[in-house]
Amino acid sequence: MSEIIRTHGLKKEYKNEIAVKHLDFVLQSGEICAFIGKNGAGKSTFFKMLSGQIQPTTGELQLFGMTDKDLLDARKKFGFMIEEPQFFMDFTAKQNLEYFRIQRGVPSKERINEVLEIVGLADQPKKKFKEYSMGMKQRLGLALCLLSSPDCLVLDEPTNGLDAQGINEIRQLLITLNQERHITILISSHILSELKLVATRFVFFNHGEIVEDLNADALHQKSKQQLRIHLDQVSKAAQLLEVAFSDIDYQVLPGDWLVLYNHIEDSAAINSLLNNHQLSIYEFQIAEVSLENYFLELIGQEELK
Repeated sequence: MSEIIRTHGLKKEYKNEIAVKHLDFVLQSGEICAFIGKNGAGKSTFFKMLSGQIQPTTGELQLFGMTDKDLLDARKKFGFMIEEPQFFMDFTAKQNLEYFRIQRGVPSKERINEVLEIVGLADQPKKKFKEYSMGMKQRLGLALCLLSSPDCLVLDEPTNGLDAQGINEIRQLLITLNQERHITILISSHILSELKLVATRFVFFNHGEIVEDLNADALHQKSKQQLRIHLDQVSKAAQLLEVAFSDIDYQVLPGDWLVLYNHIEDSAAINSLLNNHQLSIYEFQIAEVSLENYFLELIGQEELK
């Protein structure tokens, strides 16, 4: 796979805060990479540095292997939807896209029909933008992103404000673009359960830095089932488990919780081991964890650092 995006020590600092801290990140072609973080975590700032809307304070940014003065050309290979697109209310989809086609120097007028077909808006040619549902507006935004035949889409909250049907339509469209048209996608959303159905990689972002970076299989394993133990001597328990199980995969979470991601089937033996060493166990439970809860646990852990 080839690299689409590479950053090294990328930083954005404002007068009173650091929005992005020394970010090292690589996006490979073919991925659907989800950036997950609460409001103010720095996701939009990072996306705007990619698009050129704001400039980094320090650090290196490479797009398709290009840097510095060549970034303008590299960005032509991207489709960015970072803020809600501003369309003419009394224009149809075709009229709106024709305006942007001329503005952006896209040579083929036929490309407008192609992208409207891709996003499912070709069957309502006379409908004006002001008559569109929120889902149709978002799909027209994606059509605008696709107008220049990009190799990569960067989408900040593309399902924001949509109902369940609209979310499903955007989800299916993104999967189709990735799998059938081989477009790499970098996406953020606050609807984490939706990202789990789309993404092949998950980057958890907090206070301007990456706190976890997992592929879909690894996330599935960590969020599938967990053995959660609330006890009085977490460090001692961790040491005992490392001796008993050489491949134990665990995390220590705030509030004296020990979370195990494997050896769930050995829960009875683990319970006996801890009791035999006089550890006080307050709670001992096997649980399935949603992406939302996994994220909140990560953020909670990070807040204590």
